[in-house]
Amino acid sequence: MAYIFRGRLCAYFCDDCSELLSDVVVRLYRHREEQPITALAVANPKDTFALLKDDQVKSKTQYLLAETKTDANGNFTVVLNEEQYKGEAFEIDIYCGTIPHRPPRPKPHNPVQFSITTLQPQWKRGEEGYLTYWDYCISKRFWCAIMALFDEWVICGRVVTCEKKEAVAGVKVSAFDVDWIQDDSIGSTTTDAGGYFRIYYTSDAFKKTPFTGLDLELFGGPDLYFRVETGSGVVLLNEPSSRGRNSDRENVGNCFCVELCVDTNTPPPFNHPWFTHVGDFNIVSDFDSTTGKTNKAAPFMTSTAHGGPNYGFYDGRLGYGVKLKGFCPKKDLISGENMQYRFRFAPAATPLALTNITGDMITGVIVGSRPILWKLFDDTLVTTFQTIIIDGSGATVDPTPTPVGPGPWPAIPPHVIVPDADGWIKVDQNGLDDGFYGPLLRFVTANAVPGGTAPGNGAGTLPAVQKSGAAIRLVFEAGPVTGGVTFTNDLPKILINNWSQVQELNLLQFHSGGGDPCSELSTVLDVEYTVDHELLGSWNLQILSESPSAPGTVIPPFPVGSTARGGAGTKHFDISTWQSCSYQVWLGSSRLLTDGEEDDSGGSLLKTFCKM
Repeated sequence: MAYIFRGRLCAYFCDDCSELLSDVVVRLYRHREEQPITALAVANPKDTFALLKDDQVKSKTQYLLAETKTDANGNFTVVLNEEQYKGEAFEIDIYCGTIPHRPPRPKPHNPVQFSITTLQPQWKRGEEGYLTYWDYCISKRFWCAIMALFDEWVICGRVVTCEKKEAVAGVKVSAFDVDWIQDDSIGSTTTDAGGYFRIYYTSDAFKKTPFTGLDLELFGGPDLYFRVETGSGVVLLNEPSSRGRNSDRENVGNCFCVELCVDTNTPPPFNHPWFTHVGDFNIVSDFDSTTGKTNKAAPFMTSTAHGGPNYGFYDGRLGYGVKLKGFCPKKDLISGENMQYRFRFAPAATPLALTNITGDMITGVIVGSRPILWKLFDDTLVTTFQTIIIDGSGATVDPTPTPVGPGPWPAIPPHVIVPDADGWIKVDQNGLDDGFYGPLLRFVTANAVPGGTAPGNGAGTLPAVQKSGAAIRLVFEAGPVTGGVTFTNDLPKILINNWSQVQELNLLQFHSGGGDPCSELSTVLDVEYTVDHELLGSWNLQILSESPSAPGTVIPPFPVGSTARGGAGTKHFDISTWQSCSYQVWLGSSRLLTDGEEDDSGGSLLKTFCKM
């Protein structure tokens, strides 16, 4: 049986700000006889973290058990067979040739390797073998020290209102460094729905001077001040450069966190209706305008980030659709009338051919709560809360008149709002807060961009018809219930693909030359495989066995890929010298698809054979 070690790596900049560790190498080492394995396995990682010198890395080479690289989301998988490994504790190191978000430099820093901890996995037996999962986030103290070696700097921040500390979304934040002659622009970005932002830079950004060969910033970090403005250019905050000379902003380190507040006397952009996110992805900053795919992982402020560059969207493993998020107030800001909103879509190629999202394109999603009186425990009426749900079918459900008679009354049914034939949703005037904020609709994309089970064409060949998704435009409209659209914004392009991946595996000897799945093999093995999808993330073929002379997971080389459309073919093996034993042929793959909150978890196929 194989041992499958899966994990995800992230690192903190601040207590509430982290990033996924993409494209770093995870190395597993056997322990040496002189090491106190038990003590190391129960030790806190802060006591075992160590930056290794080159000779220390070299001395550990003979104990290397396995290594692999993390993907764009910080995920990794290591597959070990029972001859390589028996379930014991192992040491985990990270090797960084570079680090996430680090721009290339003419003279890059030498690679670094550091030890994190000793892990004794708690293995659980599954269909694929023994499984365990390890989710770890490196502390800010250690990760910022590693970043400093690569000259990477980051500003993690949030923009809120000064009075109520409410998030300000969709505003541009620019950072500057005070210099003796000419202030330096550090960088700029846009806040997400929670008001958060992040700016990456290197020391080159604040060491620039107008004189060739002269560097006036001889040591230390930048002295920071900020400007915040709306998308239309209205300045909400304009700090003077002298702010950068205050003790909390002067000579900051390479990891700096800040909260900026804007004057509430300025018309706040968050009081307007706004379409902001698909799932956890910001429609302004997280999508590639050309392809409609995502350009980064989200949400970037937590250790549970998902997605990554070049992801498309689908309805998720359970087909529930994707959440369209934003804000719609109860009242129109000008007329004071009750508000309503809707979503529409169109093919990206014909962006004006809009279709209302309504009916079977909508499934239930919670958008808020509202207070009601209810007999919860006895005959006493108490104030409690009723869930508000937007659903595409049925009739609007409201528990009025309320039950009569002695309490306790039955469980509180939700208040269900069904959009009208044109897709309009009326904001509940009894709901909490100032309107609906967060999920505004759950869009069943398969009823707009159909998918299904993609046809295969037999193991060893690519499908005769390769199924692809389609890019659409998403439009949000809001206005008074008396009619008329007073606000609209859109996501110009989002790629949707609801087709399953083609994944086929067979052994030629099981169906040709009189063979069948019960045939014993002696001299040759021909593995037929097919993996295909428009947004294939990665796939690989492996052969595992309990035999000490089996090929394991490294030798011979197996087909593997990380490009769109996957691959197909027949891999020939000379097994005449392999030890007589049972073997497993394993084909695994995953797609670059997300429903905005959870990613495709991938799939695998397994074939077994016996070598005489």
